[in-house]
Amino acid sequence: MNILIALSRFPYPTDKGDKLRAYFQIKELAKSHQLYLVCLSDTPVSPQDIAVLQPFCAEIKIIYLTKKEIIKRLLKGIFSPLPFQVHYFNSPEMFQTIETLLRKYPIDLIYVQLIRLLHNIPTTSSVPVYLDYMDALSAGMQKRYSYSMFYEKPLVAIECSRLKKAEQLVAEQYQGFSIISAQDKGFLPEFIQQKVDVIPNGVNQSFLETQPQESKKFDIIFTGNMGYHPNVVAAKFLVTKVLPLLLLKGLSPKICLAGTSPTKEVLQLAGDYVTVTGFVPDIKPFIATSKICVAPLFSGSGLQNKLLEAMACGIPAITTSLANEALGAIDGETIYIANTAEVFASKIEYLLQHDEVAEEIGKEGKKYIESTYRWEAINTHLEKAFEQLVQVK
Repeated sequence: MNILIALSRFPYPTDKGDKLRAYFQIKELAKSHQLYLVCLSDTPVSPQDIAVLQPFCAEIKIIYLTKKEIIKRLLKGIFSPLPFQVHYFNSPEMFQTIETLLRKYPIDLIYVQLIRLLHNIPTTSSVPVYLDYMDALSAGMQKRYSYSMFYEKPLVAIECSRLKKAEQLVAEQYQGFSIISAQDKGFLPEFIQQKVDVIPNGVNQSFLETQPQESKKFDIIFTGNMGYHPNVVAAKFLVTKVLPLLLLKGLSPKICLAGTSPTKEVLQLAGDYVTVTGFVPDIKPFIATSKICVAPLFSGSGLQNKLLEAMACGIPAITTSLANEALGAIDGETIYIANTAEVFASKIEYLLQHDEVAEEIGKEGKKYIESTYRWEAINTHLEKAFEQLVQVK
């Protein structure tokens, strides 16, 4: 098939969840299909990063968004019924570029990532459009409301309502849909759920090949985009709620908060017990030199790459019931579950003091990820969904 892929960000480096998902889907799809990539970017993309994608794509088009244009569109969006993120990424140039490629090449399918590109995709042609919701964004925004500051709550509530409308609107305009987890699928209206394929995230083979190192630099690691609100809340919870309990237990844990774009709040968490790395080109060495992955996620949604990656490396993981709903690991066998600061502290203490248990949980977690979340196997489901849609056309 000839597949046109439309993204809101250039998919490399893979420092954000949407970029990571897109990159590995492109890498696998390119083995059997001709790909044409059209993406937006609000930051410069280096020639080196473009070179990484060139072997997989017949053509790459990058449309740059300027701050002036973004601000102008956001202001216009104040009185719009559509989400602010739709206005942020609105690009007539992207729309025109896609139309040009549709005329130039015999495109069989348009694959769109995220509802934020709603304004940018032509729907008047005979080419079917397959949308990756990724997550139920309205549900994630609704959970975010509880953890927002009082002055943020009105805007969060407005965006949540608008996201619900946009999730329904795209369901009426496009022909095929996917989402990362059955959990998120259940948050969508019933008439949408019937059309949605569950296509989870996978884990890169390199993580499965990474072995935990005997020399450990950190006791606890939490990874992810540190500018993403649920990760900011989790990092603050770990340092301000869990760490004091560990200190009272007589422990002196070294905590690593590793990931791109740390907010001011996250940077302020750095101290005697806490290292904030910022962007790192390769997260694997940080995971491999850590004893435990701790992910106290109480908002957000979807399958967490941070858990897939840590468990694939053989590191024991502790997370919340919410985060494990999509993952489906077994408490006490392949993962540990905690939902309060006290339980997190207790399970961290137990694993740090029982190396053999930590090693066993790590081994079983790795087996679970290897058997369930390999990109190669997962992308066959995406290909089948594409093929079915094109045949129906």
